[in-house]
Amino acid sequence: MTLPGGYAFLRILETLVLPPGSLLLLAGLGLWLRRPMILAIALLLLYLAAIPATSHWLYRQLEVYPALDPEHLPAAQAIVVLGASRYRDAPEYGGDTIAGLGLERLRYAAWLQRRTGLPILASGGRPLNEEIPEAELMQEVLTELGTPARWLETESRNTFENARNSTVLLKNHNIDSAFVVTHVWHLPRAVEAFSRAGLRAIPAGTRYSRPGPLESGPLALIPNPAALYHTGLALHEICGRWWYQIRYYGIQK
Repeated sequence: MTLPGGYAFLRILETLVLPPGSLLLLAGLGLWLRRPMILAIALLLLYLAAIPATSHWLYRQLEVYPALDPEHLPAAQAIVVLGASRYRDAPEYGGDTIAGLGLERLRYAAWLQRRTGLPILASGGRPLNEEIPEAELMQEVLTELGTPARWLETESRNTFENARNSTVLLKNHNIDSAFVVTHVWHLPRAVEAFSRAGLRAIPAGTRYSRPGPLESGPLALIPNPAALYHTGLALHEICGRWWYQIRYYGIQK
């Protein structure tokens, strides 16, 4: 796959559809047409997207799977951890490594592995034609955590391909059930993808929404950059599920 088509095109389209890009475009349209009402609507929507009250409400709509009970973990045969993001050309590491969201998932996968002894499959490819697949970068972190992955799935570019490729790999080793480790707001899309691929997916979510003291009460109505970022992540997931129904699942019915 070559840029700027394919995956890269979808990412560019996403920046234009989700806030703040879409709302800035709407505001610009209002200014260009000299329509104060359009500008006012854009600013109101931007305010709503940037407050913790909105971002946490959206997250709660996606948190449909409860956290696993640390003392009573269900039976499974493996742990699948999904890639999330990379820190490109990190000067302090001498090259690409895993960024924040991916680190949160890897930490929880390592936690599960130490308590269950199950083998880990790290899933993540090269969506933008990077030199090193994300799964190999994930393996470096898992090794540092003392829980290296047994298998690497290095070809996937999105959650659907994570599920399809990982399921094939696991079934080749007679494994038909696994913990699927990802962020709790990503679990609905991930579990559906793995279930449709034929794996018994056990939701293993991390990073549940827990508003801090600066995001509660009246302060939840004060805009901040973090809230805007989290609103974007939540809307990405909601739109992603719609897109998967159209792009992948609709044709399979």
